[in-house]
Amino acid sequence: MAAKVQVFGEYVEEAKKPLSQALLVIDSKELMRNWRTVSLSSDFFAKYYSYYFPYKEKAKERISRDAAENSISFVLNELIENTAKYSNAGDQTVSIRIWLLEEDIIFSLSNFVTAQLGESFAKLAREILESNPEELYVKRLERNTQEQEGGSGLGYLTLINDYGIALGFKFEAAGPDLVQVTVQARMKCKEA
Repeated sequence: MAAKVQVFGEYVEEAKKPLSQALLVIDSKELMRNWRTVSLSSDFFAKYYSYYFPYKEKAKERISRDAAENSISFVLNELIENTAKYSNAGDQTVSIRIWLLEEDIIFSLSNFVTAQLGESFAKLAREILESNPEELYVKRLERNTQEQEGGSGLGYLTLINDYGIALGFKFEAAGPDLVQVTVQARMKCKEA
């Protein structure tokens, strides 16, 4: 990576005045070995954070408890899967931070990758952020059916298109061939 730190999209270093926050640190090899733990972790956090949302009958401006639980679970599951799948460096630590704010939930996941993977991922992140997400989704879907290759960004594009997620990416050199990648997803707590 040319620069020591590169940041793209909507990225915050630290959330101010969260209503609640959580931190989970997992070994990515453990996640890969026990793939079910990805959905279990996502479901646990989704259930926990859903209690900050009103029941459907009382949900005026905020999303309802059921909608929050389903959305949080899906978003977090997608982010954890990508983070675990692409942790290919010596340090296999996956860090998951969640900040519940008054109007948003911010999911922040960090892992370590080789410099080469970091560069290709930074290129993908810029493409996702600079393109029309609906058009790029269709193009990537068509390409994947022909080429059967990974790293298409379809998961991130689904989060943007279907859940209104705002993404942020941070790439930070952590050694000669090591990059710490942090992906943030900001989900609105209010109804659109």
